[in-house]
Amino acid sequence: MSDNEKKINEEVENEALKTEEANESKASEDVEEEKKECCKDKNKDKECAKKSGKKCKDKEIEKLKGELDEVKDNYQRLFAEFQNFRKRSEKEKSAMFTMGASDIIEKMLPVMDNLERGVTTLSEEDLKTPTGEGLNMIFKQMQTVLEDLGVEAIDAEGCEFDPDLHNAVMHEENDELGENVVSLVLQKGYKYKDTVIRHSMVKVAN
Repeated sequence: MSDNEKKINEEVENEALKTEEANESKASEDVEEEKKECCKDKNKDKECAKKSGKKCKDKEIEKLKGELDEVKDNYQRLFAEFQNFRKRSEKEKSAMFTMGASDIIEKMLPVMDNLERGVTTLSEEDLKTPTGEGLNMIFKQMQTVLEDLGVEAIDAEGCEFDPDLHNAVMHEENDELGENVVSLVLQKGYKYKDTVIRHSMVKVAN
């Protein structure tokens, strides 16, 4: 083989080698590019999954908030109804107690009237006797019991006539008294707290 042929063969081999290396380099670059694209796709998938998961969480949070608001609203309504029921029950209970107490007190008043009438008709000497002292003691004890219960006598004599407190059964003309003034108490009236148990039976002047 001549020198020229050898030189040509070497050049051909070198060109083939360069072509092979170029092909290998390009293939390697293609692989790297594919890897990069693959990574991009994976990152994109992850990002999409992350966004999708966030949307799901947001929807779940909104749903839970809605349920919580509903439960809170139901609780507030139930609490308000319970408060109204308790107030109404306490009011009814108080009214029933007052009614029951008023009935009992009303039955005790005739006894109080008789005791007071008996004491006021006794002279000072009679009040000093054992019977008089005993009667006066019972009368004062009865007064204390009624006061402790919240019962008080209604002011009447010398006061202006009040139909909510007084029951006028007689009338007189009296220049010494003003118009529509109670001149005489025929039967003492009583009230329990703010409830009138018995109106005062009175005579009204002018």
